[in-house]
Amino acid sequence: MNVKQRLAVMAAAAALVAAAVLGLWLSGIHERAADVEPSPFSGNEAESESPDGFPTVDWEYWLSVNPDIVAWVSVAGTEIDYPVVQARSDGPTFYLDHDVYREWNPYGCPYLDAACAGQGIDSPLALMFAHHMNDGSMFSAFASYSDAGFAVEHDEILLQTPEGNERLRVVAADVVDSNAEYKRLDFATGEELSSWLDELLGGADVALVDDARTDSIKAFCTCSYGRWNGHERTIVYAQEEVG
Repeated sequence: MNVKQRLAVMAAAAALVAAAVLGLWLSGIHERAADVEPSPFSGNEAESESPDGFPTVDWEYWLSVNPDIVAWVSVAGTEIDYPVVQARSDGPTFYLDHDVYREWNPYGCPYLDAACAGQGIDSPLALMFAHHMNDGSMFSAFASYSDAGFAVEHDEILLQTPEGNERLRVVAADVVDSNAEYKRLDFATGEELSSWLDELLGGADVALVDDARTDSIKAFCTCSYGRWNGHERTIVYAQEEVG
């Protein structure tokens, strides 16, 4: 084997090693962000879900990992099964590129808007964000709620906090242009929130109810692609199930 051949073999071997290292790194990035378990040390998959369908969350463990965690959101039949952290005013987009362990990660972590920090998950409009990843993880499935059939089939969202569980029902899904439509999170009164909800239901791309009355509406936002060259967002609105 001449020198050129040896160099070619060495270069090919180095490329294979680099590819393997990159693959392992990417796998670790994905696992840290997208493969989190509600109770990672239960050791029994059957015990990880309570009789009412809510996954059992080990709050002591997760709050020791990151005290910013305020909730856990799950949607049956999708990849959505993640902790939700509270974004802070001094770093409102921190969790766009940091995972639940607060390490840099392009997957990010679902987070509650920094403007909701005062009342947290009980804000009049508790707005949560996460990425739409090509592998279907994070909040990707919420983009599919712009299809009425999908929304009906997945209209139940399970939301848990250290204080208790909420079984949510989707009331609407709306596709918006983030450059032209701005979020609103402040409502002075319940009547003001109700009026806003009536307007939302009247103009949403998908509305599953005609009327919604609630002290707190939960909203889940992710990117969706098609109409406005990367500025499209799908927002899914849900309220606590009554009765």
